Amino acid sequence: MITDILAVGLMILFVVLGFTQPFVALCGVIWVDLFKPQLLSQSFLYDRPLSMIMTAFFALSMLFNINKLRWPKHPLYVFVVATFMAWITVTTFLAQFPDAAWFKWDAAFKTMLLASFIPFALINREQIELFLWTLIGTMGFFFFDAGVKSLFGGGGYGVALVSENERVIWNEGSTLATQAISALPLLYFAGKHSLLAKRIPALKFILAGLAITGLLLLIGTQARTGLVALLALILLALKYTRSRGTIIAIAIIAPLLAMPFLPQAWMDRMTTITSSQQESSAQGRVVVWRWTIDYANEHPFTGGGFNAYFANAGQLGKYAREGEVVINNPHGKAFHNIFFEVLGEHGYVGLALFMTIVIHTLLVSRRIFVRKDNDEWLRSFGLCVFMSTAVYVVGGMFIGVAFYPWLYYMYGLAVALSAVVAPVISTNEEENAADARLPPRGRGILRRRAASVGGSVQ
Repeated sequence: MITDILAVGLMILFVVLGFTQPFVALCGVIWVDLFKPQLLSQSFLYDRPLSMIMTAFFALSMLFNINKLRWPKHPLYVFVVATFMAWITVTTFLAQFPDAAWFKWDAAFKTMLLASFIPFALINREQIELFLWTLIGTMGFFFFDAGVKSLFGGGGYGVALVSENERVIWNEGSTLATQAISALPLLYFAGKHSLLAKRIPALKFILAGLAITGLLLLIGTQARTGLVALLALILLALKYTRSRGTIIAIAIIAPLLAMPFLPQAWMDRMTTITSSQQESSAQGRVVVWRWTIDYANEHPFTGGGFNAYFANAGQLGKYAREGEVVINNPHGKAFHNIFFEVLGEHGYVGLALFMTIVIHTLLVSRRIFVRKDNDEWLRSFGLCVFMSTAVYVVGGMFIGVAFYPWLYYMYGLAVALSAVVAPVISTNEEENAADARLPPRGRGILRRRAASVGGSVQ
């Protein structure tokens, strides 16, 4: 009951402040869609259409405050997102399993539709940072919850650390682990460069705690995908940051210190990374990918629609090669890869559009942090978005999260950042800076010249 009251209070706050500010209303929808209080509730909010209510309010806020919106800097963004949304709708009409396809389409379409408005509504630094803190606050709750349970010995492979409700998407261990690792760069940015953390230094300790719990849940979920994502993050940090010595030292010392405390079940599962041919879970992914290629070649343009993997029921056994575990699955086995997921469900056309989204996100965010004329805040933010996206994609090579929100949020955030410019120094500040560089005698001359033309130099 108390949790529901707090959730309602937060929603009311978003509504009150968001009525005249579309970016606040956007953050309200993001919070509801990620946190899903209606699924976590055990009281009067349970299964209420909160997402629909907040989305309708966001649309109303945009309509009444259309002058506060901005057209994205990159026309490709609008084109590729709109085209991809249209294409997945077409493939759903032609789906092999219509009922299951429309169910997944509903969530995927709404996710992309909402994310498509991110660069329209976020037009300055303060608004972008509010969006960032919404992501951190929402996902941080799940990281903390799962991380603390892992610390006290909870969890295990296939065990839900977040909620008993199966519809909560963060219940799946590999998904939660990948999400936690991909969020670490944004936690770092918020602690070091965000305006709010500079005003409230204590937030840095909270962010550090969330980062630690994000790492702890790798143990609780026993997700090999999370470990692969963490290795990818370390490699990216070594390549793009200056603190290489510190990163190398932490990467060597931390595992040595943690080794005595790691449960044997976790150690046993991690060792199976190098033995995929004899391990059914990993081998199952491989045979599904082989099947998907054949399936896509039979349905090259539109694929089989959402949840097309149902078609591989009883078919995977013949895709095992000599020396490999034979997978005899009487039911369909999911794609377990974001690219194969899109290929099987939406064909090569859908895959091309999806890859355009991924590549464009990486290119836009990379351009932000390599530009010399951008200030430190912007360059660091661009780098963290780049790393978060790259880590998410690496983790997505082993799980089917092509239509989960994070990638589309990062795309919209990268495009929004690309339109943010460095603060303009006021005329007086420029004059003060120039005056400070002059010797005392020169300053007096500059003041007299300014006075002679009606100006002033402080």
